[in-house]
Amino acid sequence: MDAVRCSVEYLSEFSDCQSHLVRVIQDGVNLFLTRGDRDVLIFNIQERRVTTVMLFEASVINFALSDDKHRLYALCANGGLYCTPLPPQLSSSVRVNKSPDSVLYTVPDDSIVLKNASLQAFTIVEKILVTLSLHKSVWSFDLYEETGSRPLHKLACFQVVTLNTCCLNLTDKEKSVSSPPVLTCIYPEGSTSVSTDQSDLRPHLEPHLFRLLFGVDASLVNSPVILCGLPDGHICCFPLLVPNLAGPTGEQRSPVRVLQSLEQPVVFIGTCISGEHGPQCLVAVGQRGKLLIVRSKQASMEGKKADYSFNEHSVRGPVLCACVDDKRLYYSSLNDLHALQLTTTSSSEATGTESQLQALTSDSLGVCRAIALAGPYTNPTGSVQLLAVSLSGRLLRVNLPQGSENVPRLPSSLAGQRVKDLLASIANIWERAESLKHKLQEKNESLKHLNQVINVCSLSLLLDNHGNEKVCNMGTKHPISCCGVARWSSLLQRDSLTLTCVLENSSGCTLEHGWTLCIQVHPLSKGPNMEGSARTYSFPFMKLDSGQKLDVTIPLESTGGLSLPVKVYCSLVFSLSALFSPEASSPGVSQLLTEMGSISAPLSTLTVDWLDALRLDGTFSNCNIRHNTVTDGIQAFLRSRGALTRDSDTTTKSGPITVMVRVSSQLLNTKLHLSATSSTERCMSVLNWLVSPEERGQMSVQSPVVCACSPDGCSVKLLVKEVTLGDFCSDGSLEVLEIRVEGSSVAAVCGLHHAILRCLQVLLRDSAVKCVHTKQLKAQSLFEAVRHVESLYKDLQDAQNQAALGGTMKTNKNSEILFRIFLQLRANPLVIL
Repeated sequence: MDAVRCSVEYLSEFSDCQSHLVRVIQDGVNLFLTRGDRDVLIFNIQERRVTTVMLFEASVINFALSDDKHRLYALCANGGLYCTPLPPQLSSSVRVNKSPDSVLYTVPDDSIVLKNASLQAFTIVEKILVTLSLHKSVWSFDLYEETGSRPLHKLACFQVVTLNTCCLNLTDKEKSVSSPPVLTCIYPEGSTSVSTDQSDLRPHLEPHLFRLLFGVDASLVNSPVILCGLPDGHICCFPLLVPNLAGPTGEQRSPVRVLQSLEQPVVFIGTCISGEHGPQCLVAVGQRGKLLIVRSKQASMEGKKADYSFNEHSVRGPVLCACVDDKRLYYSSLNDLHALQLTTTSSSEATGTESQLQALTSDSLGVCRAIALAGPYTNPTGSVQLLAVSLSGRLLRVNLPQGSENVPRLPSSLAGQRVKDLLASIANIWERAESLKHKLQEKNESLKHLNQVINVCSLSLLLDNHGNEKVCNMGTKHPISCCGVARWSSLLQRDSLTLTCVLENSSGCTLEHGWTLCIQVHPLSKGPNMEGSARTYSFPFMKLDSGQKLDVTIPLESTGGLSLPVKVYCSLVFSLSALFSPEASSPGVSQLLTEMGSISAPLSTLTVDWLDALRLDGTFSNCNIRHNTVTDGIQAFLRSRGALTRDSDTTTKSGPITVMVRVSSQLLNTKLHLSATSSTERCMSVLNWLVSPEERGQMSVQSPVVCACSPDGCSVKLLVKEVTLGDFCSDGSLEVLEIRVEGSSVAAVCGLHHAILRCLQVLLRDSAVKCVHTKQLKAQSLFEAVRHVESLYKDLQDAQNQAALGGTMKTNKNSEILFRIFLQLRANPLVIL
């Protein structure tokens, strides 16, 4: 492409502009400019300064001058169409006052002549205001009588309901640029509306082509024709002054018809190539570079009737703005400003055959970043002038010399080098295409991977229960689940408690690279050394297909020893950095992934307590069992709760400690679905439910008494027996199951007691089964139980008051009192019904 030597003058500079919102109109020496904000600047080209700033209520989308050039119409972002008279500073009588200061003129609120939030574009023709609005995929053309006063008188309304309102297959760069509709009025040659003054020259066509394109009716009455380029590429037209015609059934037919479709947003519509009777071509330009030229055909030698032809060409896009003169189309692709020759051959006219367009060649004008054009105009010297607004806000005047269309041909000596350059360019484009293809494949793989991640997260979020407690494992089976079992293992003659978690993928998705099984362990005991003792274990895996399982094992003992109970949270974590390969991700993507981190999908929550950590008789070594005294047990229990004692001889009482829990037999039979008939079988079933929840359905316990070793190495005994309470209910005896814990360690007994209560609490909370029958309780039994608890509470207050006085003797006595109260509270429990 050869460059045309032209000169560029710098006229003024404004602030940065938004490329798709800049509008510019030249009227004589005045230039009207909006940059997409609330201001409309009136710039005097001769004085090279802004004379007036018109401030509107909202951002200006488009504007136009009235036919008499005394009023300015402006469409704003708030949906209001404003009509305001031009400031008096523009009149010739006041123009002699060349004050260097600009005049700020605020447009009042009452200047709104039309309020329509769906208004997209407008134009003023023959004192008729034509508006275009979009409502629910229907384009509506409304015609109003433009009198400069309010309210406007509506003349007609035409609707187009068969066109799409979106343009498909746009690139990211094109989607970032808005494509408002383009409204243009085409006049027939010889119309009185077309002035001979060059500054007021409007688009017009020679009569023959005008009649062929827009019909005989519009040609006979010299009616201007409105052409509209829609964002979907369709070009619609309708005559302005021709009355509506009735259809076959008597209804009014819409005069709007589709002339052609560019299949891309329309940027410009105009006329060019002047002949003997006026411009001979209708030109339309699309945003992606499609050029449509409509011209009439000559009559053939056989005398066939002349018609018109549609010729499509392609120019380098994207096209941001364009304008035409008699011979050339000027358009900006942001990287450069081009001049495209549109002249016809003369040989075809001599032969009388159908004329063809020459091969279109565009010349570079060497002006980049132009986003709006005004003109072109020919000055007295014969050179063509263009006014351009750059993206940085500069106002430029581009002067093309006369005869700039005569571009010299390339010398033959350089033709071979030009071919080599073209071949090198083709090779470069092929390499770029391959690189883009590879990047597109990577993006498709990333989108596929991201879709799989979203599906997995949806499965996790739709789980109806995340708390996999001991009694919650019955029945429900989730697509992606994680369950855990606590076990004792021996390594180097040292026993340790571990948790084995099994991640099972029963869904149809495949967990690919990037997923990590995350297990967090939080101790529930509160103590001085328990702050920050939560631990997290991460297990990344490469792939887990549908139906596969992943087994992992973590220790439950921390550096401070074993602390039960603990809460275990299982979740799946996906790192967003796995969506892109390190070499393919740009610095911006890497920073975004670093800030966003990962996606976490919760799976399950389970609690490991003293029941889970029991070692049943026969599964542990006798050398590990310690028969502690009650004093050692109290010390261990207080240390596990963070209360340190100063003297190990707090109490001297020794012997086993016993606590019990009483539960209604009918309640357990209903909740646990016990099918046993005898009392012994029911007791063994309840004991099996407590100590072996993972083997539910199998009787691993063969006796109602279980001897075990607690996690702290002390021997404990669990037994279940059926007891009949005769004085508890008013309508007969009550059958209850008594769950008893015996041991020499206070910490072990209390831990097992709390674990049993937690199991019962979860059972009663999560089970949907209701008990059918509830017996009436005796009020006297409840009163006695309440009085007993009140007496224990009074003893507890007395012990606290004595402990406040201090002293070693009183401290030892206070410990004995507290221990006695503890035993009485657990020896006489109420019944869980």
